[in-house]
Amino acid sequence: MSSPLMHIESFLEALTNCDKDGRIVVNKQGLLSQSSLKFLLLNPAVHFSSIVQQARSIIVAGGTMQPISEFTDQLFHSAGVSPSRVALYSCGHVIPADHILPLAIATGPSGQQMDFTYQFRDSPSLLDELGRIFINICNVTPGGIVCFFPSYDYESQVYNHWEKTGFLNRLSNKKKVFREPRKSGGVEQILSDYAACIKRCKTWTSSSSQTGAILLCVVGAKMSEGINFSDDLGRCVVMVGLPYPNLKSPELKEKMDYLNANYPKDIEGRQPGQVHYENLCMKAVNQSIGRAIRHRGDYATILLVDRRYNRTNVVSKLPNWISEHLQKPDKFGVALSCISKFFSMKKDLPT
Repeated sequence: MSSPLMHIESFLEALTNCDKDGRIVVNKQGLLSQSSLKFLLLNPAVHFSSIVQQARSIIVAGGTMQPISEFTDQLFHSAGVSPSRVALYSCGHVIPADHILPLAIATGPSGQQMDFTYQFRDSPSLLDELGRIFINICNVTPGGIVCFFPSYDYESQVYNHWEKTGFLNRLSNKKKVFREPRKSGGVEQILSDYAACIKRCKTWTSSSSQTGAILLCVVGAKMSEGINFSDDLGRCVVMVGLPYPNLKSPELKEKMDYLNANYPKDIEGRQPGQVHYENLCMKAVNQSIGRAIRHRGDYATILLVDRRYNRTNVVSKLPNWISEHLQKPDKFGVALSCISKFFSMKKDLPT
């Protein structure tokens, strides 16, 4: 908005909403510029019910809507639509089944368990093991590798650790390392340099040590939405850990409290607020890993690096075109062999 007064006008207009599910959230920080004043409407069906009443049919379409049950409950059922009137249709991906290789990586090359829960994520040995994983996949993956971290802070922590321990130099010998900038103004330049590096490496002779590039990104930031890492720009997508949102967020707390007070527990006895919390995480995962496969002839590997990706409740919230083919090797060596075989079979395909 061009004028600050328009923000004030928008906020005051929101306050005219008479619904009991509206909330004003004040987030006070040390600096005024970091503080915020927001109006939240916790029940989206309030404004959607008029559409339900006036329209004969409603089509909601999207590419990364899974998991979808919470969406239908809060939007349609709360607006008065009976479950029998809601028809769900989900089609498979346009790519052949053998053009994708999703792997759940529970252990690293030295056998250490990949556990990125809050309790263990800062462990130097875990960050070392993550570095070994990247060094190994760089040796067998052509073109570009796109890696997603849960936050900018954690990406910086991993990068700084690799820089101190020498892993970054070892990675750079095989793939040039790029990082997603915090400011949106530098995104285009990084993407351009990343693409140029991959193109340049592909035209070099086999005597060159570098075979492409690595792009370190952040879930929910600029690179995880609307960016196409097709063909050589994204031959491998790596998701490090599970990007659960901040439980201390006042907006999230209000939403979870509202859901717990107004919706029943699921069939497994979990509170709806907890289900919402898990769904936010998995939707972010699905949004990010979908950046690689962008057309029928494309192919890529998807590495989900965390032992929790072996859990049934997590796998069930992945898109069907990924979960149906997800492999769970018990050792990293088996996973690396699968990746190597996958790309050796694809090397003669047109790009």
